[in-house]
Amino acid sequence: MTQLATLPVHLTRLLEIPNLAISVADGEVHDPPLIFVNEAFESLTGYRRDEVIGHSCRFLQGEDTDPSAIERLRESIQQGTPITLTLKNRRKDGSEFWNELYLSTLYTEGHRYLVGLQRDVSEREQAWKHLELTQAVFRNTHDGIMVTDARKRIIDTNPAFTRLTGYPQEEVLGKRPNLLSSGKHDSGFYQSMFAAVEARGFWTGDIWNTRKDGSQLIENTTISAIRNDHGEIVNYIGVFRDITQRHLNQARLERMASYDPLTGLFNRGHFNTLLERQLESLEFTQTGLAVLFLDLDDFKPINDSFGHASGDELLIEISRRLKRLMRANDLTARFGGDEFVIALNGLGTVDKASKVARKVLDDVIQPYALDNGERVTVSASVGIAFTTAHATTSTALLDAADAAMYEAKQLGKNCIAVADTQLNESLAEDAHMRIKAAFEQGELELYFQPILSLATNEIISFEALARWRHPEMGVLGPQHFIDTIIHSSLSLPFGRWLIDQAGQVASRLRGHGHHALIGVNLSQDQIETGAFIEALSATRHRYDLSAPFLVAEVLESTHFHDLDLDLACSLLSEARQLGALVALDDFGSGISSITYASQLPLNTLKVDRSAVMHVDTRQDQRQFISGIIAMGHAMQRDVLAEGIETDAQLTTVRELGCDLVQGFLIGKPMPYHELHERYLSPTASPRYPLRKL
Repeated sequence: MTQLATLPVHLTRLLEIPNLAISVADGEVHDPPLIFVNEAFESLTGYRRDEVIGHSCRFLQGEDTDPSAIERLRESIQQGTPITLTLKNRRKDGSEFWNELYLSTLYTEGHRYLVGLQRDVSEREQAWKHLELTQAVFRNTHDGIMVTDARKRIIDTNPAFTRLTGYPQEEVLGKRPNLLSSGKHDSGFYQSMFAAVEARGFWTGDIWNTRKDGSQLIENTTISAIRNDHGEIVNYIGVFRDITQRHLNQARLERMASYDPLTGLFNRGHFNTLLERQLESLEFTQTGLAVLFLDLDDFKPINDSFGHASGDELLIEISRRLKRLMRANDLTARFGGDEFVIALNGLGTVDKASKVARKVLDDVIQPYALDNGERVTVSASVGIAFTTAHATTSTALLDAADAAMYEAKQLGKNCIAVADTQLNESLAEDAHMRIKAAFEQGELELYFQPILSLATNEIISFEALARWRHPEMGVLGPQHFIDTIIHSSLSLPFGRWLIDQAGQVASRLRGHGHHALIGVNLSQDQIETGAFIEALSATRHRYDLSAPFLVAEVLESTHFHDLDLDLACSLLSEARQLGALVALDDFGSGISSITYASQLPLNTLKVDRSAVMHVDTRQDQRQFISGIIAMGHAMQRDVLAEGIETDAQLTTVRELGCDLVQGFLIGKPMPYHELHERYLSPTASPRYPLRKL
C-alpha cells in the first residue's frame, strides 16, 4: 500500500478551526485521497477521521449530485486553479445537505496539497428555491400584481400587470399608481381606501381604471400593507383581476338569466326565485298566494298551419294580454312552449284566484290577428294552487298547480281546476317538519374524518360531517337534509349545535390527553348574522376550552362569493381572536383566484379532491398543486390536500411541500365511538397517532 503523505504538525494545528470544516487531500496522487480532516468536518459529515483518511472525497457525493459541478471540480484539480461551488452531498446517516466547497492548491516543502473549506448552506439553498418558486408564481399568475414602496412609488410589477393594463414595467417603475386613474373615483375614495389598509392591513373592492390605450379597466383589487419589525409600512402590494367584461355584460346577462327571450316575461328560474320570496313573506302577512298554471289547448295546429314565426307572434301577443291583466306585484312567466304561469299575491281566498283565472281565460280566447292576415283563436286550461302557509315550497306549489291544470284539460277546453289546498300545504310542510323533528329528537349526529400533519405525522384535527341516523332508512348523507336546514329557520340552531358538538368532542379528547381541532362547515347566514361568534364564545366557556378547538370552514363557491366580504372578514377575524382557525374549503373547484383567497383572514387553504385526484400520475396536476402550495405559503397559509386515497398521492403531495392531508387513506368519516376505539382505547394502534397535549 502506498504511504500517505502527511501534513506538517504546525499546519494541522492551524487547521483546527471551530465551525469551519477543513479537509486536505494529497494533490500528487490520482483521485487525491484525504490525509487530514478537522473536527468540524467530522461534525458536518458524521464521519470519523479514521473512516475517511485515505479515501477520496467522492464518498460524500450522491446519485443526484450535479454531474457538471463534478466535472468543473475535476478540471480545477487538474489545472490547479481555485474554485468555489455548491454540491448536494450526503452525510454518513444518509441525510442530504448542500455543501459550499472552496478548493485551492497549497504547496509546502515541495509537495502539492488540495485544501477544501466546506460549510452547510442547506437553509440558503432552500430559501433560494422557495424564492424561485415564489417568483414563478409571481410571474405566471393571471392576476395583475403591483408592488410600491411606502411612498406609493411603483417598484415592481408582474407580466400579468402589463397584459391587463398595457403598460410595460419600465414605463411604470418609480411612478404612482394613479397613472391608471380613470377619474371616476374622487380623492375621498382613495383616502378611505388607504385608511382601511392602515387600520386593517388590507382593503378589497372594485376600482375603475384606464388602460394605456385609454380603454376602460375595471379591477377587483386587494391592497395589502407590508410592515417591518417595528410595525412601519414599508410596501404596499396590489393584486387585481380584470372584471371589465363582467361589469359590461352584467345587465345583459342578468336579463338573459331572468327573462324569456321571446316574450320578455320571467323565465322559470327567476320566477321560482321570486315566488320563494313571496312565499317567505306569508310568515308575516298570511294573506294567501295563488299560482295559476295556464296551458294553451290549440297551439300546435297554428304552428303546423302557419309556421313557427306565426306561432311566436301568437305567444308574444298572449304575453302582452297577460301583462295588461296583472297587477304590479303579480308575477307572470313563460315556462317554455305554450305554458304560462302567474303568481297572485295577497288575494286572501282561492275563490278570488278562480275569478282572476276566469278573467284570464276570457281574454286569452279572444281572436288574434296575425301579420299574415289570418285571424286565429285558441283555448286554454288553467290549474290553480293556493296556500297561506309560508313553509310551502315553490316546487310543491307549482307541482300542485301543474297537476290541477292537467285535471282541467280532462274536463274539456277553457276549464279551470283547483288543487286540494289542504293536501298541497301538507305535502309542502312535510319535508321541513320531518327534518325539524329529526334535529330536535337527536337523529342528526356528527361523523369525524381525521386530518394528518405531514410535518409531524400526527392526526391534529378532524372535520365534523353531519349525518342523519334515520330510524327506517339508516345513516343518510347531508344531501338528504342539509339544504332544507340552511335555507330555513333551522340554520342558526343547527350552526350552534355544530359548534357545541365540536367543543364537546374537543373537550373529551383533551380529557384523554390529546389536542385536536374540530372543523365545521359554516353557511352564509351563520357567518353574516354573527351567530357562530356567540356560539363559539359560549362553547369555549361551557367546556372550559382555553386553547383553540374549532376550525371554521367556509366554501369556495359562487354562493359564498355573494357574502358581504367586509362583514365576513370582520367576523372571521373576530373568530380568530377567540382562538378559532379559518379554512377555505374546496379551493380549486370554484372561482379560484389570488385576489379572492387573499381577502379572507384564512389559516388554511383546503385543495379540493378534484384537483388532487391525478396528482401522482399527471405532471400538469403536480404543477398546479405546486403552484397552489407556493401561493398559500407566500400568503402564510397552510395548504391541505383533500381526497388522498393512495400512498402514491400522499408521497407526491408530501414532496410538493403540502402541510396537511385528508382522505380515505388517512381515515374515513366515523362516529365518535369509532374515533374513540381507533385513537383512544388501550388497544388502539392507528397508523398515525393522535397529537398529545
